[in-house]
Amino acid sequence: MMIKVGFLAVVILLNMGLLGCQNKETELSDKFDEETVKSEAMKAIELFNERDYEGICEMGTEEFKEILSVEGYQEQCDPFLDKRGAFKEIEKTVVMGSKDKKSGADYAGIVMVGAYEDGKIQFSIGFDEDMKLIQFLIK
Repeated sequence: MMIKVGFLAVVILLNMGLLGCQNKETELSDKFDEETVKSEAMKAIELFNERDYEGICEMGTEEFKEILSVEGYQEQCDPFLDKRGAFKEIEKTVVMGSKDKKSGADYAGIVMVGAYEDGKIQFSIGFDEDMKLIQFLIK
């Protein structure tokens, strides 16, 4: 239970960092390659667009897999895809980092805005040092 609480705290902190301004505390750690972060995020978005939620789950850490099931993703994501239509392109990308002060673990975060036929979807995606998903949020 403590691992889940700690994991959720990291996800919340990473998300706050992703939404805030980039500064010294949100610089991407040298443990990450920015292009790798972008390409792995695009893989997750492609899986999302293909409605391959199992594939997204497989990209995640064990804690990530426990938070939301494939069926949970389907319930939450299908309406976005149904409403927005076909994917066109990524319009905006912001990459940043976060550090867990207690464990010292570094995380990479990326926000990507995707253009679709009938609107946009914002993706907030986070990775641990092993490039496993710790966060995949849409809005």
